[in-house]
Amino acid sequence: MHPSDYNSTQMRSLARGARVGIVAPSSKIPQVELSLGVEKLRHEGFKVSIHPQCRKKHLFFAGTDEERARAFFDYAKDPNIDVIWCARGGHGAIRLLPLLERMSREEGVPSKKLLVGFSDVTILMEYTRHHWCWYSLHASMPSFRKFGILNSADWKAMSAWVSRRPTLAPWAGRNLKFWACPPKTPVVGQMTGGNLTVMNCLIGTRFQAKLDGNLLFLEDVDESLYRLDRLIQHLSLSGSLDQVKGIVLGNFLNCKDHVPSVLKARPKAKNRTRVLESPKKEELTPLRRILPEDTTLRGLFTELGQRLQIPIAYGLPVGHGPGVSPLPLGAEYVLHPNGRLELREWAWLKK
Repeated sequence: MHPSDYNSTQMRSLARGARVGIVAPSSKIPQVELSLGVEKLRHEGFKVSIHPQCRKKHLFFAGTDEERARAFFDYAKDPNIDVIWCARGGHGAIRLLPLLERMSREEGVPSKKLLVGFSDVTILMEYTRHHWCWYSLHASMPSFRKFGILNSADWKAMSAWVSRRPTLAPWAGRNLKFWACPPKTPVVGQMTGGNLTVMNCLIGTRFQAKLDGNLLFLEDVDESLYRLDRLIQHLSLSGSLDQVKGIVLGNFLNCKDHVPSVLKARPKAKNRTRVLESPKKEELTPLRRILPEDTTLRGLFTELGQRLQIPIAYGLPVGHGPGVSPLPLGAEYVLHPNGRLELREWAWLKK
């Protein structure tokens, strides 16, 4: 049967038996949205446990660092949980890394599981992939408002993959566009990565991502174009991309050009203090023209690809939106010369 032919009853059958533990390793959790997301998961047949830590709060986090790390590690070690599904992203996962490192040393490395999430969870995906040999699925999280109304193709793929069932990727029929160095032969490599900003946070630390020989997936949200350029340059200058085989780009949502305002004219002496301290709107003008989002983003990544002499493929509907399709990470892919991205092998699916 073609994956798109599954009905809701059959999808619940796929999910039945998958034991999911929900934790909140980053920002505070919106409880109404989380309850709706958990309701959707249970309706689809998942056995869901919600860690009490998801109700905690400390500053802008879902509890203290110790509380969040302990919740994550407890579920990681729990033999009755197969999948850890993060409630949401935000900020805070990076603060858990030394604590998880200590817990692993003192209590042993947890057995292999699947970690589901994205955005700030990128940090935990990279840590668990490298240090615990875990599997990762870049996918929507249950405290997102639209989690319960994902389109059927995205939900079916996400549900099947979490349940260790092969399925057709929602993006399988889409040919990506090459912004730089289209390959003449298929490029094969393990796909790693996630959020561009979060990946940059690890550079220079002992937890820096290991990318050599891989295809790198990147996405981001709400970052000004000049900040994206800064992130790209930092990633490149760190040497992290020197042995990367290619880059696959997902969504870059609401990444606009923010232009500062400057004085239109030299103020008169009698008004100079007032104008310099609190200029009126009509006394200001943009420093330069606003750069278009799409073409500027394309230019930044094209320059990177040409400098590194690696293919840069764009158009994967994965990230913060508008496309939120799931994407297995740590899996082997083939990037074909026509832009087709093929999921070749993912060890999570081998029971």
